[in-house]
Formats: sequence, structure tokens, C-alpha cells
Amino acid sequence: MTVDHRYQHLQVVRSSIATATYPLQYLAHLPSAISEIFNENLAARTDLISDNEKLREQALFYQAKLQRLALLEQENARLRQLLGSPIQTSHEQVLIAEILSVDLHPFRQLITINKGKRQGVYDGQPLVAAKGIIGQIVEVYPMHSTALLISDPNHALLAETNRTNLRALLVGSGKTDRVELKNVSLSADIRVGDLLHTSGLDGRYPPKYPIAEVTTINHRPGDAFLHIEARPLANLDTIREVLLLWTNTPEEQQPNPKQDTNNSDSEGKPTKPIAAQETP
Repeated sequence: MTVDHRYQHLQVVRSSIATATYPLQYLAHLPSAISEIFNENLAARTDLISDNEKLREQALFYQAKLQRLALLEQENARLRQLLGSPIQTSHEQVLIAEILSVDLHPFRQLITINKGKRQGVYDGQPLVAAKGIIGQIVEVYPMHSTALLISDPNHALLAETNRTNLRALLVGSGKTDRVELKNVSLSADIRVGDLLHTSGLDGRYPPKYPIAEVTTINHRPGDAFLHIEARPLANLDTIREVLLLWTNTPEEQQPNPKQDTNNSDSEGKPTKPIAAQETP
């Protein structure tokens, strides 16, 4: 050992011994190596299963997010259409509301929106969609309101034709795709395709808002007036958002998101007279 340590004369002998004993060392270490390989493979498989499960969950999550983004894109498109509608709102204060529920009974056609007295909504307030008038508020609650559609048989407004300014009473028919003009004389100048808009003379709706398009003109034997039907420009059975209008109303009725209106009773009806609701 001293000679080998000092002069390295036994290097060849040590190499021969190491070569001869290597198989024994390999066999002795083999169980430990196999155990390590098995543990690594088991851990890798467990991690792979866990990673796959996480990726699967993330895939489902992102798919749901993509679906939600698609819905939001459609909603944004409707809102852009709503705000970019031909209706003139630059001189009026408006508020976007979402429809919560719809009641399309033949004798009563109502919608419920997610705005109420807290947002300044008042009884009789007009509602418009992207293409035209859809109705008016009939019941106001603190957090929501109920609106009567123009297709309701109990709803009526004074309309004008865009071509001749012929005025007539426009009433609902109980169907969302049809309204009727009443008491139009046989000699009236009205045609299929004429656009009907609000006159502003009924004290409820602002003037020059589109409502419907004349689709049918008939004269029933024995009737003193024409039977005229029109199709609402707004799709009353598919709308999701509406615009609440504040037009020529008292200052107390302007929407205030920070506080409730102070001039309303417990039913949400203003206690002061409303000029826009008075019959001229």
C-alpha cells in the first residue's frame, strides 16, 4: 500500500481487480437502481395523470369562457346597435336596461326590466329598442319595473305617417308582430310601406320616433273606416335590452344612481304632476 501510494506501481493490479469485481458491484446495485427507476416512472405517471386532469379542467374552463365571450360579443353587438340606432338621443337622457322576464299573453303583453325607482324610472316613461318604440312603464318598484308593450290590446298612442303626416290612433292587436291603425277614413292618403312614427301630441312619447311599417290596407264592406295593419320595427319577441327615455320631464325625475328619488310614493309613482304625462 505504501509503495502503491508513493510510486503508483500497483495501478495495473488495481485496475484488474476493479474490472473483475465490477459485475458484482453492478449486481449489488441493481435492486436499488430498479427501485429508483420504478419510483421515477410511478411518479412521472402520477404527475402525468395529474397534469392531464388539470389540463382537462382548464380546457373545459376556457371553453366555457369562450362561450361566455361569444355571448358577450353578441350582447355588445346588440348594445352597439342599440346605441347606434337611427333614433335621435343626443338631446335626451337615456338609460340602458336589461329585460328580466316576458309575459306575452294575448290579452296582456308585459316585460320586466332591471331598472326601477332607484334609477329614476317613473310611471309612463317611454321605452325604445334599436329600431323603434316598444312601450311604456306601467309599474315601478325600487329595483325593477314593468312595461306595457305597444302590441298589448290595451295600449294606444297617436302616430303619424312619415309621408303625409296623417295622424291616427295606433293600438295593439295582442300579437308581437302586428299593430293596427284605428279610425282612418276611406279617403286617407296612406299606402303599404308607409313608416309610422310618434307624433309627440299625446303627451307620452317624444316626437319623430319610428314605430311600425304599414303592411296591410283593407276596406271591409259596411265599415266606415279602413282596416290597416302595421308591423312593429322592433322585434318585440327577441329584444334583450331597451332604452329608457327622459324627455321634457321635471328635474326630479332625472336618473340619479347615488340616491333614490325623493318625490315618489311607496308605489314608485311621482307625487308631483308630470308635464309629459298630461293629456294635451
